[in-house]
Amino acid sequence: MEGYVCYRADHPTGRARGGAVVLAKQDLAHYHLHTVTSSDTQLAAIMVETPLGEILVAAAYLPPNIPWNRAEFDSLADSRGTALHEALTPCSAQVLATGRPTHFPYNRQSTPSCIDFFIFKGIPNSVLSVREEYDLSSDHLPLLTTINTAAQRIPKKRRLVLPGSNIQRFKAELNSLINLNTQILSVEDVDAAVQTLLDQVHAAAANAAPAHIYSAPTSQRPRTFSPILEGLLALKKRLRREYVRTQDPTIDRIYRRIANRVRKELIISKRNATDTMLEEATADESSKFALWKLSSRYKRQAAPKFPVRLPDDTWARSPMDRAEAFACNLEERFKPFETASHARIQRVAQILEAPLQMSLPVSPITFQEVAGLRTWGWVGGVDLLMRQAPGSVLANLLACVASRLLYRAQVDLIFFSTQGILKTLWSTLLRTQYGTPAFWRRALH
Repeated sequence: MEGYVCYRADHPTGRARGGAVVLAKQDLAHYHLHTVTSSDTQLAAIMVETPLGEILVAAAYLPPNIPWNRAEFDSLADSRGTALHEALTPCSAQVLATGRPTHFPYNRQSTPSCIDFFIFKGIPNSVLSVREEYDLSSDHLPLLTTINTAAQRIPKKRRLVLPGSNIQRFKAELNSLINLNTQILSVEDVDAAVQTLLDQVHAAAANAAPAHIYSAPTSQRPRTFSPILEGLLALKKRLRREYVRTQDPTIDRIYRRIANRVRKELIISKRNATDTMLEEATADESSKFALWKLSSRYKRQAAPKFPVRLPDDTWARSPMDRAEAFACNLEERFKPFETASHARIQRVAQILEAPLQMSLPVSPITFQEVAGLRTWGWVGGVDLLMRQAPGSVLANLLACVASRLLYRAQVDLIFFSTQGILKTLWSTLLRTQYGTPAFWRRALH
């Protein structure tokens, strides 16, 4: 692999089985430790230099068909998970994993298992993260862990003339910068002249270098930095772009100075945030920073997540596969009850969608109904009407007319002169459900 250094620990038989490998970038400050190539263990290890100190990174492969003995894990013969746990506890080591299976055997009768994981010690949990990779198609699911810290880089060899530089412009710039009338008399003059010549060569090469168009990617994540830190970050980006364009060593020195200050400001900002959380932390669960919330993410192992089988009798490996398996399961479990034929369901749907008046219109009052009041027994009729519920519209109207008009003198004259308007009023009141008019309600009293 171009740009990487490969450290391999192959199986001693030389066949395509087992083995471990560590790949490191060429510009990463590291050195090789040792390699173990035995029939029961293949291990490759390197030491990487980081701001956290030297970190030992090793890849180990232990074949599953060879039992683990007591000498290797310092525990009695037991199941491998328990033996591994008992071996890690005395040395305060921890396991870093996702909690999901990483090995999906081709035999569908076998159960997926977790055989790929990381073991770490002496590294803060806050700088570690692990995730799965779904690009490969073997029976193993690769895991990718990230140590969120800056790595020590090996300085690259500086190139004077970059690809695409204008050589003619470089010559013209260099001829215009060199002064042949320089007086060189002493050793100090020689050193000064050499330094001046080198600076002139670098300046001419920078002016002849091709222009690099750089567009910083925009981030939608809201910034929570202080104004001073935001200004330093903007200055750092601007200096980085300028240095890439010109390759000026002066700009490079300023850029490194600003980058160092940004790193210190970030450390101070994180320390202040931690101090604020510790000062405001209480034992009360309802507080903003509860102690159990702050400490719950430390030394917390990944919860086991059981494997899921797809409808085609294969194992779900990626989140999309698991979601598809759950969706298929829900489709099979939740189905509507078939209580009627399709034709009947369509007929009922048409009936329900057809326009239908919920209440029939009230039939209007006729002259015969109004005239029938004249032949009604007045004493019994008024007695009955006065006992009706006040909410009855017709009862209130009849009681009003009977008690104030019909029961007095000239009943026939008043009745026959008002039966037309009474018919219209009663029909309108019943149709609009208005109730008893206010004037008639006052007349009742």
